[in-house]
Amino acid sequence: MSGSTARATMEAAVRRELFGPAAGEEPRGKPLGCSSGRVSFESPEASRGVWHDEETRQEILTTLDPLRRYGVGVLYSGPAAHGTDISEQPGHDGAPADGEDELPLPQGLSINEGDVDAPPLVHELDFTDTTAPIGDEGDDLDLTTANAYKPSAMAISFQCDAARTGSLALTVTGAYYDQLAAEWPGRKPQTWWVRRPFELAGTIPADDLLHSTNKLVKPKMTPGDSVPEGGYRVTPTVQIFSRRLPGEAAASTLRLVTIAASNGTAGTGPSAALFQMGLRATAQGALRITPYPDITQNRSDPEEQSIALLYRKHLTYAIGHGCAAGWRITGEPGDAVWAEPMPAHEVVSLTPDVYTTAPDGSLRRVTVSMMELANGTDAGRDQVETVLRLYAEWIGEREAEAATLPQFAEAAARHLTLCREALKRMRAGWRLVGTDPVATRAFQLANLAMYIQQLRTGFPTRKVTRTRDGMLRVEGTHPVPKPDGRKGNWRPFQIAFLLAALPELVDRAAPSRSIVDLIFFPTGGGKTEAYLGASAVSLLARRKRDPLDTGTDTVMRYTLRLLTTQQFLRAAALMCVLDDIRSKNETEFGAAKFGIGIWLGGDSTPNTWRQAVDALRDLARNVHTQNKFLLLRCPWCGTEMGPKPKPRSGQDLLGYQQLGPRKVIFRCVDDQCRFGGQDGLPIHVIDEDIYTARPSLVIGTVDKFAMMAWRPEARALFGIGEHGEREVSPPGLIIQDELHLISGPLGSMVGLYEPVVEDLCTDKRGPSPVPPKIIASTATIRRYEDQIKALYGRPQVALFPPHGLEEGRSFFAERAEGEPGRRYLGVMSASLGSTQTVQVRVASATLLAAASLPEDDRDGYWTNLNFFNSLRELGNTVSLIQSDIPDFITGLRRRDNLESPRWPRIPMELTSRRRSDDIPKAIVQLQTKYGEAECVDICLASNIIEVGVDIDRLGLMTIVGQPKTTSQYIQVSGRVGRDPEKPGLVITIYGAAKPRDRSHYERFRTYHERLYAQVEPTSLTPFAAPVLRRALHGAAVSHMRQTWDASLQPHPFPQEGYEQAIGLLRARALIADADEIGELERMQRDRAHEWLGWARTEWSANAIGGDPKQGLMRFAGTLPELSAQALMWDVPSSMRNVDAECRLKISHFYTREDVAQSREAAQ
Repeated sequence: MSGSTARATMEAAVRRELFGPAAGEEPRGKPLGCSSGRVSFESPEASRGVWHDEETRQEILTTLDPLRRYGVGVLYSGPAAHGTDISEQPGHDGAPADGEDELPLPQGLSINEGDVDAPPLVHELDFTDTTAPIGDEGDDLDLTTANAYKPSAMAISFQCDAARTGSLALTVTGAYYDQLAAEWPGRKPQTWWVRRPFELAGTIPADDLLHSTNKLVKPKMTPGDSVPEGGYRVTPTVQIFSRRLPGEAAASTLRLVTIAASNGTAGTGPSAALFQMGLRATAQGALRITPYPDITQNRSDPEEQSIALLYRKHLTYAIGHGCAAGWRITGEPGDAVWAEPMPAHEVVSLTPDVYTTAPDGSLRRVTVSMMELANGTDAGRDQVETVLRLYAEWIGEREAEAATLPQFAEAAARHLTLCREALKRMRAGWRLVGTDPVATRAFQLANLAMYIQQLRTGFPTRKVTRTRDGMLRVEGTHPVPKPDGRKGNWRPFQIAFLLAALPELVDRAAPSRSIVDLIFFPTGGGKTEAYLGASAVSLLARRKRDPLDTGTDTVMRYTLRLLTTQQFLRAAALMCVLDDIRSKNETEFGAAKFGIGIWLGGDSTPNTWRQAVDALRDLARNVHTQNKFLLLRCPWCGTEMGPKPKPRSGQDLLGYQQLGPRKVIFRCVDDQCRFGGQDGLPIHVIDEDIYTARPSLVIGTVDKFAMMAWRPEARALFGIGEHGEREVSPPGLIIQDELHLISGPLGSMVGLYEPVVEDLCTDKRGPSPVPPKIIASTATIRRYEDQIKALYGRPQVALFPPHGLEEGRSFFAERAEGEPGRRYLGVMSASLGSTQTVQVRVASATLLAAASLPEDDRDGYWTNLNFFNSLRELGNTVSLIQSDIPDFITGLRRRDNLESPRWPRIPMELTSRRRSDDIPKAIVQLQTKYGEAECVDICLASNIIEVGVDIDRLGLMTIVGQPKTTSQYIQVSGRVGRDPEKPGLVITIYGAAKPRDRSHYERFRTYHERLYAQVEPTSLTPFAAPVLRRALHGAAVSHMRQTWDASLQPHPFPQEGYEQAIGLLRARALIADADEIGELERMQRDRAHEWLGWARTEWSANAIGGDPKQGLMRFAGTLPELSAQALMWDVPSSMRNVDAECRLKISHFYTREDVAQSREAAQ
């Protein structure tokens, strides 16, 4: 079975559970005669099993009635549902045409009033959405009372050119269920249900659409071929409503058409409801279905022009009401639109592979060998020049194509100009490699280091065991890197990016150094390798220029600690390789080691040597103690490191060693390892160690930079000495991953501190300042120039790779033809009662379906990765796994006659509530394949998986509720389907009571065809009043304590330093948001006045080495000591919001007063 077939089996199981039998589905179970409406059995045991009608071959429901069995594609009968009547309402399409009366409009259909993408006319029709609760959706709660709504209608809206010789063919399909009495001796008869499908067909001429404008039309619908004797017992009513577009001339034949199917059957209950509903409209003759009118955009806006160009082939042709919509459009007769109660769409996969045509006509993948470049061979040069030549040819082809797109000429010209500029930068970098000795040497050794790093990272983990005599023994022989043709090759995207950025990495005086390079590339394309290659070139070039210019060269910043620790483990191998190269070329690159540090909060790593020694001691004693040292294997040889439980008590700490009373180092336990000697590994996780060692590469979270106000010793990372003098060059490269996450409140805080960080990273010793090179990556490019300007104050941004003329085609990233994409399946049920009920059905169906696959195909779909928008929703699902899902599977066991169903035995939670050292272990467990012990059944995850979880085996995901942003939706769903052999299936469960979820469901295909166009622009306002109020003083103090003498005290008021810091922030505010200058000036005057007036003699009010009563600052989110002065600054220790907790104190004052009064009364 292929991966696509296995995925289709999983999808079919979910559809079968929620929607019902598919058209043409083979009957299940044994045949049973049902023509009399009554069946008899010898005993209850004889009735058990799965049955179908032997005459019609339709299913028979034996345990649940159809309303409890199915929850999607159901229309309740009119009297039982709300808002199903067709009532008289005024039309809103202007005055009635030709003296017509006011218009009757159908209700009971859900059109989202707040959807900005809907055309104004649809809003004016006022289709009442009785499912959407009115009120604040800030918490996005699943209001179960709103879920009591029972839909009785579904509809689709589309636009057509109603030429008079054409028509619309209408088809409505579905089923109802008749009661069937099941009898056996000695017991009361039970009610079973037998399915009765129906099909109705009708036609509406184009003339009726034109002449019945603004009127309801009920076309004549006739039964299909297979009609039971006496006709169908229950059928829907079909109604059509057409109207002109606003502003269209009276003679225009364009019409907006809404076709609705409603259930007006008298009576209630399962027998009156309709199931598996389908609705289809097909163009016939000269009638044409045209693109659905979209809200008018500002066509002069460059970004809107770009979106229109890139997505010109992905237009909307229909929207759903109470359902989604699908279409097939070719421009010929037979074009159709239809309702989709359970919509699905496959998003095409992108590949970073580039191919060229070989002389024999075959396609050959283009790669660039790291070793050929390291050796400077002709073969390496030819490979690079092939990439540059192919890109130039591609640009020429796109320019010829642009000439055929006059309506998009402005956007196309802009895109291709950026492509030419990118090519020019690549060529400049390649020329520099061939002409500049520093660039040549740094580039060659960086390639060598990257190749060896890939080989060493691929070493399997070598287990360590303790022998009977107490000695530690490493399994296997010490590994030696062996050439591997599958590794050590740059993808065209990676080498092209490296060449484009190389002049700024090597030449500190390069005029283009202020350009921010922004990588916009699909997940799994190799961004991390491109980062590491850039950092290797940068730090090698720095040491090549001056072997004594030690210190931190590259700062990598992330927003989530999961990603930070993962990248730390990958980058550590590169630093070990680079230090090995340095040691063999010490004259050239100096005696100081290349090293790596991870700079995180105290919850993840020790801040001080004392904390490190205490943490090491606790870790050795207690197996449940958090491991704050993070490293779990030697990055050089793969030998196991970290805590390993002893047979009786305590743990061996493999590779963690205490030196003296106050020092901890990493040392490989393999004596043959290059880093098994006295000096150990050049890896630093303790803050005080990082300040002393100044490792070449520092990886940290953006939050940590708020500690600059509290830790003046952090100046060492920026090459600044104790007295404020520059000792070595500052970091020359800043890499910011997942830039789109730096938005909102977090982005605003980061933006306020960023001028301080950039100033500390700017070398001012020469005739002109040398700013750091900034590289970033993002999952969204909406308004990216504005974000870069607000964050970094830099007007020049180079998007890489630049856009071509079509989404998914940029030469460096192309559509993976022939490979399955990621398939999205939308589920919304207004009738099952709650989202949790839908979750139970989906989880149960996927658990059983995966177990039904052939063993070789199970692995990709065995683990269901669930994503939740909040920990509250995730917590609710924990109880579902413990009780509801097992209970439901028990029912399925009886219903479907299952012998040995699969249970959710091994669940996992992957959220920020887990300890930092637990997260890598969880990732390893998620990598455990089907058939191995501890393979996870269901993983419940929060936004911690948004980045950094790169596990190829995962192919199944359930997203509960539409994520808060489209970028989050893209990133989260990108965690599955990374292996083409295990194509991804993403099941999105929409909340029927949430208007935003309903909007995404009803426009499911449009949303998924234009995913990146739907991404919301990021917003950050670093100089807005709330941000200044919270952190202006923190940013100012950060600059002062990092650049002035380390002994600087807050009293007397250091006015010169304060004015320097404010001047720096003022200059950035003029670039980022000049309108806020007035607020900045007012706030800084207030802060200066407070500082002068309070005359505090200590920096900290946190009782750390001083008098807390005399402190100028306290950690934001903490309460002062009751005896301390109340007037002090709350200074952030994190960039994120931290709310203070209230402390309650029970007062005995009134009790004492009552006792005293009682005594007086007694006397």
